Amino acid sequence: MASDSPARARWAVFITFLLAGILVGAWVPHVPLAEQRLGVGHGIFGLALLAIAAGAVLSMPFTGALINRFGSARITLVGGVLFGFGFFGPVFAPTYELFVAGAFVMGLGMGSMDVSMNAHGLAVEKAYQRPIISGLHAAWSVGCTVGAFGGSWVIAKTSPAVEAYAFASFFVVAHILACQFYLPSEVDKGLSESHFGWPTRATWGLGSLCFLALMVEGSVADWAGIFTRERFAVDAAMAAFGFAFYQGGMSLSRFAGDGLRQKFGAVNVVVSSALLAAVGMSCALLAPSLALAFLGYAAGGIGIGNLAPVLFAGGGRLEPQAPGRGIAAVVSMGYAGFLAGPPVIGFVAQFSTLQIGLSFTVVAALIIAAFARAVAPADQY
Repeated sequence: MASDSPARARWAVFITFLLAGILVGAWVPHVPLAEQRLGVGHGIFGLALLAIAAGAVLSMPFTGALINRFGSARITLVGGVLFGFGFFGPVFAPTYELFVAGAFVMGLGMGSMDVSMNAHGLAVEKAYQRPIISGLHAAWSVGCTVGAFGGSWVIAKTSPAVEAYAFASFFVVAHILACQFYLPSEVDKGLSESHFGWPTRATWGLGSLCFLALMVEGSVADWAGIFTRERFAVDAAMAAFGFAFYQGGMSLSRFAGDGLRQKFGAVNVVVSSALLAAVGMSCALLAPSLALAFLGYAAGGIGIGNLAPVLFAGGGRLEPQAPGRGIAAVVSMGYAGFLAGPPVIGFVAQFSTLQIGLSFTVVAALIIAAFARAVAPADQY
């Protein structure tokens, strides 16, 4: 069943983003449990976790081609179901090899769902004739928080197996139901040929900005707590508040982002957001007190929160005949930045300081502000 109502489809996609975030969050408590179960060191286990990212990045160009052929509604449904069932692989894998295989399959589902649900969100936005993408990403951020805290609570009260079955089953059923209210597949079927979502001349510039934006997100997620702990000599729990303030800022900005884009336009939103991200991260890195550092992280999160959603929207508008291919290319480059950023900053820190390494986030934000005009297509409905 499909819906011809953009309002119903908007809420259906909102629920899809929320559900995706919940399942990602529900995976978080299993990470240390899996490392303990497999009995390997941090380095070897970290390589295994890369299988999730590898599966996601590999699936994205193919997802763009499938969206062109079948429409984003159908591919979101299939990708979500694969994500839900793939969740069991790394959760229950008894050996390292099976963990890598299961993580790869889960990544395939995650990547496919990520591209296709963003593509359908853009189709709904076009039908709705006003911005909605930032609000969808806000739902994902909230879902991550709910899934992480809820999953931890369920594991503490029952067992990891009960948590996995409960969250994955709920996800699959609710996802299938939500997809019944999507717009018809015909709304964004593009080119019928097999055009994969590799970056093209049209998407390369915007994809590069997305690479930088998600590089900042990934780097702060991995290094903020460690930097705060080293700089202010606080315990791990207190240091984690830096990322909490950052994530909170991101969520707030994403809920406000659609209204801001409608009022001021995508280019102005990206310029001001990127500059705020640069100022916030500079404050976090140079603040003389812990309180000011936390305020810096919050400001940085507010700034960075709307960059990826608006850049995704621009990618889907760059190739009107093949929106799935366009958004797949931009999201793929963004994921590459998310993966590459933390190791690069760690490498720089190895030969200098972590403060200097994290200063790359400020430089990246300033580059995004300088080339923000590339995101103008996001306002074309």
